[in-house]
Amino acid sequence: MKYVNANELLMFLKPPVTRLSVFVAETVDAALIMCANAFPKMEEEFQTTIDFPTFKFQLLKTMSEFIETCREQEETSLKNPRGHVEEARYVNAHINVSLWPKHIQKNNGENFFIIAYCTAYGDIMFRYLMDCGIKAETAQQLASQSLLSLAKWIDENCIKKCEYECIRRNESNGYCALCSFMIQPMPCPKKNEISYVRCGLSEDEINCKREETLIDKVMM
Repeated sequence: MKYVNANELLMFLKPPVTRLSVFVAETVDAALIMCANAFPKMEEEFQTTIDFPTFKFQLLKTMSEFIETCREQEETSLKNPRGHVEEARYVNAHINVSLWPKHIQKNNGENFFIIAYCTAYGDIMFRYLMDCGIKAETAQQLASQSLLSLAKWIDENCIKKCEYECIRRNESNGYCALCSFMIQPMPCPKKNEISYVRCGLSEDEINCKREETLIDKVMM
């Protein structure tokens, strides 16, 4: 991951770190990579200043809160990812599925969750661009483009490559999986870098995938 590090994830993701946490971390990082390329062009075109660190903070905070809300709801698409979602929920949420990538158009829980997730991201983008002085109509257009760009990334990576892995196993332990993706690895409780309580996991749930260091190998 390029823009999200272990300390930030531990700050914003409520323990335990699950496969759903992995989904958040990877998609937020993907969104930030796209924003890092897009923001300078927006600043030049609209003669404004877009503070990347502030947007990153807001994005991590808000998407983490969105995920916690999904976890706390008794009736949520995450409880039955492949189950059918009533058409009325799409209508009430003002969702036009034809605008979304083909795989996400299928009417089920996991796709409904992805659409809601990307829409939450678009809302953050819209509000932040407005705060930066960009007019509402333009900010809305840019936010809509951004959320669909994230949806396409999810389609290419989370669906076509991983077959909804993190969404279908959203309550499973994701700590070690996430650690293996990080440039700066997650602190490992087996190496006494963090407590099991802080991770929200037991010793049996940790399956460290980090490569042994040269010192570790010499000491064995």
